[in-house]
Amino acid sequence: MNPQGTDTSRAFTLIELLVVIAIIALLIGILLPALGQARAAAWSLVDQTQLRSIAQGQATYSAANDDNYASQTTSGWSGHVPNETGGNTLYVGNTSPDTPVTLSDFISPTMGSELGLASSRAERMAGIVNDFADPAAKTLNDTLFGSAPDLDDYRDVANSVGYKQISYLMPGAFSCWGTVSSGFVPGQGVVNDGAKYQQLYGAVPRNWSGGPASSVRTPKGFRPQTFRVGTSPSRKIIVADGTRYLVGNELDFDVAPVTGSANSTFTSGTPQWRGNVAYGQQQFQGGSPLNQELSFRHPSNSLNAAFFDGHTENLTQEEVWTDMSLWAPTGSVALDSGVSELTDEAQEWLEGIKDGRLDGFNGRILP
Repeated sequence: MNPQGTDTSRAFTLIELLVVIAIIALLIGILLPALGQARAAAWSLVDQTQLRSIAQGQATYSAANDDNYASQTTSGWSGHVPNETGGNTLYVGNTSPDTPVTLSDFISPTMGSELGLASSRAERMAGIVNDFADPAAKTLNDTLFGSAPDLDDYRDVANSVGYKQISYLMPGAFSCWGTVSSGFVPGQGVVNDGAKYQQLYGAVPRNWSGGPASSVRTPKGFRPQTFRVGTSPSRKIIVADGTRYLVGNELDFDVAPVTGSANSTFTSGTPQWRGNVAYGQQQFQGGSPLNQELSFRHPSNSLNAAFFDGHTENLTQEEVWTDMSLWAPTGSVALDSGVSELTDEAQEWLEGIKDGRLDGFNGRILP
């Protein structure tokens, strides 16, 4: 019989408490990886949904624009012509939700109104990279590079909310016109004569030198129209995960509305080129392999891509670095002179491609 008022409860001993803590820690150790994997899978699913939306937006844009899809030489064409008839002044400041933030921006022209993007170019860019972003793309840009009349607007946004990394890139080969002749540079010698330029070249971009960098040349007569991309649109990528530019440990993006490069903030060169700034295997200005982490950001170092027929796929690094035909129009040429700069996977894949000639250049024609 217990004395009246005596507390019969017993406190945990130190050993019992340690056992409970160990069990809790064990459960956390078991559950956290599973929760992390579930979260990563959910992010990838959301990302693929957004990529599918981009592909659908491109299909809608193409249907309304003579089968042209949005790219730097269609929706961004105005930025290529001489400044007195276009160029920077068409992009900067307050314009519309559908105006490209740069000539390579394919998201604003296809989805700007639907996404409710801002009229201000700097704020519209923030909407693209912050709000319509891959959930796995979380790294903030460290700085901006390039010049623009509205650079101060960009700095204000960068200081207030920041700009996340670029989420989506179009393969550059799908945004460039097919070369007219060897070494042809549209607009050469008439850069500042808009009337003469239009007379000689019509809608040929003045600052394009014949094809995207990285050892691939688009076929003669190619234009960024859906019926020209190839016989199997389901095997041609219209947009994929990807981030550029990482120089050393500093991430930035180009604010210039018009650049002289075939590839810019929203496009990328051939992923199989070892020096590719988004996907490349070799060190680029100190950026690799960190650049790979920014682009291959889904489970098992993979990325997601949307194809011209509207479906999406998850691709491993090996798949990205192997099949060059996914990233360029049918009939494009992998130049023999650049094969040694490609990944080992791509070089082995090219062994099965029939040698051919196009526009006077030796190389292998891509299916």
